[in-house]
Amino acid sequence: MPKENFDPVKEFVNLRDNITKSVGQGLKNVAGTNARFPAMDIYETEDAVFVRTEPLIGIVAASIEVSMEDDTITIVGETYPDVEIQDEAFLLRELSFGSFSRSATISRRVKPNEAKASLTQGILTVKIPKEESVQIIEITPE
Repeated sequence: MPKENFDPVKEFVNLRDNITKSVGQGLKNVAGTNARFPAMDIYETEDAVFVRTEPLIGIVAASIEVSMEDDTITIVGETYPDVEIQDEAFLLRELSFGSFSRSATISRRVKPNEAKASLTQGILTVKIPKEESVQIIEITPE
């Protein structure tokens, strides 16, 4: 069986990738999670607030949990690779998979019990109806 030749460039690339992966994982562990993943937009219309995420590669709908406490919405989930590739086969590796959690403040009065969520092509969209901002108080004559 022929012995493979030592390739210092390939070994250096493997070392660099392993160090990058280790440092990145270490930072995630220190911070708890990647605070900016998934990226999301929060916008409003006249009657609702919408939370929309970037496409989540490898997301399984059953792994997503959306909750709201006070004025904070939290999205928790897990992404999975769609193909199995050996670590040593990568020339560049930027996609990451695993558990994530992302929270953001909704600065409007909303009705979280009436929220609806959908997942289309990996994009999570949550629609949260707004509460009426003007409350009319009836005056009763004496």
